[in-house]
Amino acid sequence: MTSESRRSPRKPYGGPAGGWGSAKSVTAITVQEHVPLKGPKLLAVQNKPEGYMCVSCAWAKPAKTHPLEFCENGAKATAWEVTSRRAGPDFFEKHTLGELERWADHDLEEQGRLTHPMRWDAATDRYLPVAWSEAFAEIGRELRALDPRQVDLYTSGRASLETSYMYQLFARMYGSNNLPDSSNMCHESSSVALPESIGASVGTAILSDFENTDCIFYIAQNVGTSSPRLLHDLQDAVNRGVKIVTFNLLHERGLERFVNPQSPVQMLTGKETKISSEYYQVNNGGDIAALFGVCKALIEADDILKASGKSIVAGEDGKPKDPGNAAMVAFAASMRAADKKHVLDHDFINQHTTGFEEFAEACRGHRWEELERVSGLSRDQMMQAAATYANADAVLSVYGMGLTQHLMGVQNVHMVCNLALLRGNIGKPGANICAVRGHSNVQG
Repeated sequence: MTSESRRSPRKPYGGPAGGWGSAKSVTAITVQEHVPLKGPKLLAVQNKPEGYMCVSCAWAKPAKTHPLEFCENGAKATAWEVTSRRAGPDFFEKHTLGELERWADHDLEEQGRLTHPMRWDAATDRYLPVAWSEAFAEIGRELRALDPRQVDLYTSGRASLETSYMYQLFARMYGSNNLPDSSNMCHESSSVALPESIGASVGTAILSDFENTDCIFYIAQNVGTSSPRLLHDLQDAVNRGVKIVTFNLLHERGLERFVNPQSPVQMLTGKETKISSEYYQVNNGGDIAALFGVCKALIEADDILKASGKSIVAGEDGKPKDPGNAAMVAFAASMRAADKKHVLDHDFINQHTTGFEEFAEACRGHRWEELERVSGLSRDQMMQAAATYANADAVLSVYGMGLTQHLMGVQNVHMVCNLALLRGNIGKPGANICAVRGHSNVQG
């Protein structure tokens, strides 16, 4: 039997995120992994004070937990973790390493948990069991022969929060502080860019910011697949009238519409919550250009408000310098009608930032045609996003690994911070940077 023949058929899905599809999947996975009783019992205390943290994602548990504080992905990860399936020595007797290397990752996962320490035998090309005492002795012998300061103790995203905590205690007892994990690779761009931009090594947002914001800029993070419990916070925000402006390469269903599995009304009626009020599908690698376009619109509208308007809008002959600038003038006029003298927060910029004039000149210097080509968005779309941003008092900037796992990851995060700093959306309730981490053990 080939690996391909074991794969489940993939079918297109046209429904919302959540809903009965998620409920059905949670039931199916507990049966599939042979934990129909044990699985639900564990899920009942997942992400709760009396329980344990989910091994699926890093989204924090709220102070007041929901009756079921897990998502479909979390249930699947837990079921895989506690599965009754086992891959013992008899399985490895039947398959060489060369054969297993041709299997799909999903099919290897389906064999279950290992039961013994294993060592590869070159003569037979098979994994052979090793006694626990022998394994511990050999590992200890290797570690004692090394300088602890030259040893990295890595953890993957599949290691739980509690396991990672114990691993860190072990590392420090051993004498090493070198504890890279998969989150370092996922968000190393944040770890470099945020200190350079705002002086913080991690995002500045806290959960209560979702309750105090009046606009969310959601950039390059697929909430429905990467952190579905965050949909509760987004749904609550939408229900309060918060606008969610999304920039994403994909039309991710969780950022479009959601049926809350814990809402009896939505489950019975099928009523959906529209998550994004504006959804901008950027080109691959087009985020910097899109954000530059938003910043350019804000800065040029601010220029118009500060000036009489004529020198910017028209030349000496009275004709428009830029026929497309009519939309910019209308943007500035809408701000003036709202009794706003500035689009930017100049007091914040003067007190808390450096290099504004250089950045502003860079934004003014970018041609709209080039920003449109690189970003994949139209000038009108970038200006609409800017208008929504300018009319909000507290904007929460949320981004994920679509920005950080990127050749220009550091610059991507710099641009998120630049946008936030233009209107002082840092360090106040509802206005901060939220870097969504992908792994449950990131806080271990």
